[in-house]
Amino acid sequence: MYESFYKLAHAPFPASPDPSSLVIYGDLGTQLGELAGCLTSGQGIAVLTGPAGSGKTICTLAMTRDLTSSLVGLCLRTGQFDQPRELHKAILHALGHPFTQQDDQDLRLAVADAILGLPDHKDGVLLAVDEAHRLAIPVLEELRGLTNLDSNGRPLVRLLLTGQSELEERLADPKLDGLYQRVRAQACLQPLTRAESQNYLTSRIRFAGGDPEQVMTTEAVELLAIVCDGSPRCLNHLADASLQRGAWAAAAPITRGEVLDALTQSRRLPLRFNEPTRNTGEHQATDLPPRPSVEMRETVDGFCSVEVGADSRQPPDTTPPQTKSDEIAWDLAATSGSDKTSVEVTEYDVVLPEPNTAHADHEPPRPHTGLFSRLRRAATRTTDTDTDTDRD
Repeated sequence: MYESFYKLAHAPFPASPDPSSLVIYGDLGTQLGELAGCLTSGQGIAVLTGPAGSGKTICTLAMTRDLTSSLVGLCLRTGQFDQPRELHKAILHALGHPFTQQDDQDLRLAVADAILGLPDHKDGVLLAVDEAHRLAIPVLEELRGLTNLDSNGRPLVRLLLTGQSELEERLADPKLDGLYQRVRAQACLQPLTRAESQNYLTSRIRFAGGDPEQVMTTEAVELLAIVCDGSPRCLNHLADASLQRGAWAAAAPITRGEVLDALTQSRRLPLRFNEPTRNTGEHQATDLPPRPSVEMRETVDGFCSVEVGADSRQPPDTTPPQTKSDEIAWDLAATSGSDKTSVEVTEYDVVLPEPNTAHADHEPPRPHTGLFSRLRRAATRTTDTDTDTDRD
């Protein structure tokens, strides 16, 4: 690995979450403090949500580690419990209690006995369930039942549920009103800003015993912050891959080149990255040339004559209509409630001369109902209808 090359005590960006390397950024410390206060005081259930890869698991592990002075910390890393009996078995296993092939009620009683039999110097169990958005409703209801266990009015089970945003929707289900009403603290992890992402990278390197300036250039850190879009998981993966490439190329510190190479390879993975940019400065808007307007005129045979090149920024022509077809177009615009009439020509007939044939010898255009001819016929039908009505 690259630790010895960059003089690091350990890998700064491990794939598995290490609570000892948790980086506190923004208001994360305040949010975790509120959750910890709710859990230690036994006020109710604590909920932590956030998008995938935002650091929920490492925060959960950190709380179950730091709050074990008065509580027994249990962290169930998976929420894939389809039945309550599977949850009971997982709790018994975490507490070190054997279980046999028992029915649901026997397992429920075994869990209660294990929790009630905790040492006197422990106030109860801190039960953290990660990926709780995957839990079925019967399992969530079973967790609510566990929070009813108490000793002399002191709750013995402090419940922490962590998961993606779907967890909030799941808890809002009317079937879970009893559980949702017990939630007393809730926090939501947000993506890191670019400044927080840069601080995250340099802090991780310092935790690993390295000098950030000797490991990554400022440009490399900025590029990592840009393309990872505030996701700690993406930052860990891309920074680790960049350091591996840097060690292979004996590049110390790594530059934008190693990051771009690692980014190219990481595109094959199901991770989301932003496109890197060369210049992040503001660009002044330039005035583009005006788009030429298109004007249609009627020819003697009812066809449309298209004239291109007028300045589109000129004020609209308010000249009263001169011909019958113009009157129809004017009326159509008036009835539609708009000052402009947008006409889409979907039928046209263009006759080109045969190759090597003089234009004078070419057959004249075939009779065709052009746009204005169709408008004229529509007006004629309207006039005829009005005449028939008058006759009646």
